[in-house]
Amino acid sequence: MKKNRGFTLIELLVVIAIIALLVGILLPALGKARASARQLKDATQVRGIVQSMIVFSNNNGDSYPLPSRLDANNSTIAANATQSKDNTGNILSVLIFNGSVATELCISPAEANTGQVKKDDNYQFSNPQSAGLAGGVPNDGSGALWDPGFAGTPLDNGTAYRRRDSGLPNSGNPVAHQSYAHQIPLGRRLSKWQNTFATTEAVFGNRGPGFVETAYPASGRYTLNPTTNTAIPGQSSQSLLIHGGKNTWEGNIGYNDGHVNFETKPSPDGVTYRRTGNQNPLTVMDNLFIDEQDEAGAESGQTNPQLKSNNFLMPVANLPSSGNAALTRNATGTATNLWAD
Repeated sequence: MKKNRGFTLIELLVVIAIIALLVGILLPALGKARASARQLKDATQVRGIVQSMIVFSNNNGDSYPLPSRLDANNSTIAANATQSKDNTGNILSVLIFNGSVATELCISPAEANTGQVKKDDNYQFSNPQSAGLAGGVPNDGSGALWDPGFAGTPLDNGTAYRRRDSGLPNSGNPVAHQSYAHQIPLGRRLSKWQNTFATTEAVFGNRGPGFVETAYPASGRYTLNPTTNTAIPGQSSQSLLIHGGKNTWEGNIGYNDGHVNFETKPSPDGVTYRRTGNQNPLTVMDNLFIDEQDEAGAESGQTNPQLKSNNFLMPVANLPSSGNAALTRNATGTATNLWAD
């Protein structure tokens, strides 16, 4: 009668080596599968928000949410002589308050900056306290058209009413309750902030990094801001880690015809702008995250945001209500219009 014997040491080592080899082969594949699943879920969220904006426009003269127009009577936020109400937090909050978008859909499943971007668990759908703190009339929030406590960026002005990571204003670290960027609704770009059905007008999607803002480069490719530029992160931007790589941006972008495309570069094919004068070439690729300085029609004021119409997607902390002040970006501080991380 033969006795059952166990594995020899060599056989056991061979089995362990095979398992380790299989794990080494499968882990990258699993990682890619998870990244693909996050990208698809993120695309669904971007599409849902864009579709909500289109539905909203159907009942509002084809215009996407413009809190400054909706709140003309200052029932939600008191009027400000220098700052518009049309920032990212208020725009998305209008859609949330109307039941078109859930707060969790405002956070990308691929979000990389989890220290500053957090879901708003304290959104108030009825009589929002933040409206009273923001100077809304009446001051009990009963006339509010959205909850202004929803923060679009960590830089939002109005610390008296924007919620922080503690869930309270002025308590805890400033946060953003959303992950995305959108077309800046200002000046000539207001023509894109509506249901135009245009396939090349980017309106909402994953935010992007900072690029060296020069005239259109001969190579046709803008370079990322160096790591030394901490004010507008490029190579060190958290947005590169959402879907892209260490030195490349990729992301989901929604357009005015309602479609969402996963773009593998910041200057998508077919998305262009016209340059000033008789430059060659005259029509060039449009970087979604740059307010191009050589755009035709802006010759009289290159820094005047009211004169620009190129695609420019950014998370908006605040916008000037009038005038030609330049749009500035910063990762820290409050004296800025647009948030860069």
